[in-house]
Amino acid sequence: MIEVEVKAHAPNLDEIEEKLVQIGALKLREEYQEDLYFNAPHRDFAQTDEALRIRKTRSGNSEDTYITYKGAKMDEVSKTRKEIEVAVEDPLKVGDIFQNLSFRPVATVRKNRTIYTLGELIITLDEVQGVGNFVEIEKETEEGEDTEEALSEIFATYSKIGIKEGFERSSYLELMGIH
Repeated sequence: MIEVEVKAHAPNLDEIEEKLVQIGALKLREEYQEDLYFNAPHRDFAQTDEALRIRKTRSGNSEDTYITYKGAKMDEVSKTRKEIEVAVEDPLKVGDIFQNLSFRPVATVRKNRTIYTLGELIITLDEVQGVGNFVEIEKETEEGEDTEEALSEIFATYSKIGIKEGFERSSYLELMGIH
């Protein structure tokens, strides 16, 4: 699966939320996410532009954990990349497995996230501890599929909610000063 994603700075998430409702976006849920990122023993993910993380999410009484691998960015305007994700039962054991294989923890990113949908788009409003507020709009495509149409739809949606600048290709880790 290819995740076509564009992120933008968003100083006022309340205003963005109002605009999302006006254009017909549906609120799915609010959740807290804690992402523990790892670096590989055989290559530097900061150099290869890859990411490996364990994500714990809490929404209401529900808690889920996922391992996610993200490949290098595929273009110069977005955060489009290959993404592979799988649910896991025990984040501590997964972390222990990674460390026994010489993967080392690099940093933890914590955020409050509000998730909306608009057609096939997933729109998230993120309050990232120590980094700031952001809007991410993404659409999943299949490998080999042209991503230009998805990017056009994403940028058109940004325009509808009043965001025309402040786009950010850096990851939250990079914005935290961790490379």
